[in-house]
Amino acid sequence: MRVGHIVACLLAYIDIFVLAKQVVLDWDITYVQVNPDGLNERRGIGINGRWPPPVVHVDLGDQLVINAHNSLDEATSLHTHGFFQNGTNYYDGAASATECGIAPNSTYSYHINVTQTGTYWIHSHYMGQYVDGLRTPLISHPPREHYSYDEDVVLMLEAWYHRESRDINVQLLSTSEKIRVAPFHPYTLVNSAGGSDLNKTKLVFKPGKTYRLRLLNVSGTGMIRFGIEDHLMSVIEVDGTDTETKVVNSMQLSAGQRASVLVTAKNSTEFNYIYHADIFTDIQSGVARATLPFSSIVEYSPSATLLNDTETNSTVGWDFFQDIDLVPIDKIPPPGVHKWVPVEVRTAIYDDMREHLAFNNRTYTMPLVPSLITALTTGYQAYYPDVYGFKSYPIILDPLEDVEVAIFNYDVNSHPFHTHGHNFFIMTRGTIDNNATNRITASQFPVRRDTITVPPKAYAIIRFRADNPGVWLFHCHMEFHNEQGLSLTFIEAPYRINKNLVLPQQLKDNCKLMGIPTQGNAMGKVGLDMANDPRGPFPLDGF
Repeated sequence: MRVGHIVACLLAYIDIFVLAKQVVLDWDITYVQVNPDGLNERRGIGINGRWPPPVVHVDLGDQLVINAHNSLDEATSLHTHGFFQNGTNYYDGAASATECGIAPNSTYSYHINVTQTGTYWIHSHYMGQYVDGLRTPLISHPPREHYSYDEDVVLMLEAWYHRESRDINVQLLSTSEKIRVAPFHPYTLVNSAGGSDLNKTKLVFKPGKTYRLRLLNVSGTGMIRFGIEDHLMSVIEVDGTDTETKVVNSMQLSAGQRASVLVTAKNSTEFNYIYHADIFTDIQSGVARATLPFSSIVEYSPSATLLNDTETNSTVGWDFFQDIDLVPIDKIPPPGVHKWVPVEVRTAIYDDMREHLAFNNRTYTMPLVPSLITALTTGYQAYYPDVYGFKSYPIILDPLEDVEVAIFNYDVNSHPFHTHGHNFFIMTRGTIDNNATNRITASQFPVRRDTITVPPKAYAIIRFRADNPGVWLFHCHMEFHNEQGLSLTFIEAPYRINKNLVLPQQLKDNCKLMGIPTQGNAMGKVGLDMANDPRGPFPLDGF
């Protein structure tokens, strides 16, 4: 059996070596007028004058090259969500962390080595631009899939707003409570289409066929529940990790999460069925913690009868999808614990009279100089957290250090936390009240994800090994929570960053075009000269 496994691995490596190619995309990032649900036209962000951006397919071993030209009137960037970027930290696309951004009327070429397979996505990591449409699925195919199926279907699920992200962000950070809590809500899109015309969102099934549905929640906020009436689904992948099957009647995905499920069609064309892509929103006042339903059709035949008795006899549940009991195909034992990083998640009114979110009451603010540049240009002082700025919340990790992050969510909202540069082992879940009956511990080989949902008044414990020198953000992937400060920065093996990485000239050129220094600490000064480095704002007493 061991010999067979070795032979299979060798054949896979031969396939990769022979078939590897360079996939080159020339993307002009432009404003476009969009009206995806037929209810409201507004300005969005597309590629080459079109929207939505095209789905990207690559194979293991490829190199993906995106020549990104910025035709916007502000900076932009592209982040390959879920890719580790090992050795290419400067292509991670996190503006203010790993690059300055792409200046208006300028270009940056991302050279991305495809070393992982599964379901990922590419999106802007500058302000809230992906909420305005600058996002697309990225599917990375292995030489051989672990499961067999007849058709591969990408379903990009999204909570879409009829307002631009910048306008929403200004509202949420208003000093006026009346403005801040004014209600607004999102609308469901499936593959960038929504509204009442179900022909735009229907799924077509053929009897007896097995479908792999790749589900991606690319929303700026909100959890999405997906399920098909009278059809079971078998989970086979989460966030790029192949798993043993788990049968469910619905799948809940928070912003940034992905999952693949297998669905086998029925053998008859007598009926069509309803599928759900409901939004559960816990950010917008007026509809907070409310379900915003959306449904469309699984069509077996245009003339079939639609089974639509879902209000009283629905087979799709809203139970929280428990991922900690998933069993990965590649069974890897978790690391130990060298460094413990506890973070408390809270929302409060701060002394600037704005509502912020924060880890340990330290609300994130982007540094002037990207943290990667600071790590590369401050010599031995790159090991001192102070040089990265207090508000970037830097946490220094030693090479190959085993890190445990304990996330305590004291908020009334759930939060999806995403780690750049790594996936992590989900070790434990529980509730803040320490009720032992709510505590769930992983098995010997825990599942690995790059985005984890932590429910209200709950905690999660995750682990990863610091084996990828670089600057990596850890943040809430509800975009507006990120803008309100729920982020921190892992500075991983700063001495090895300095030894192994050389910034592309294009990156430095873009910094200069935007007037951003290309050396020095977070403030663009020398070493530990951090005079006037801001510490606040701070939470007000009683909030």
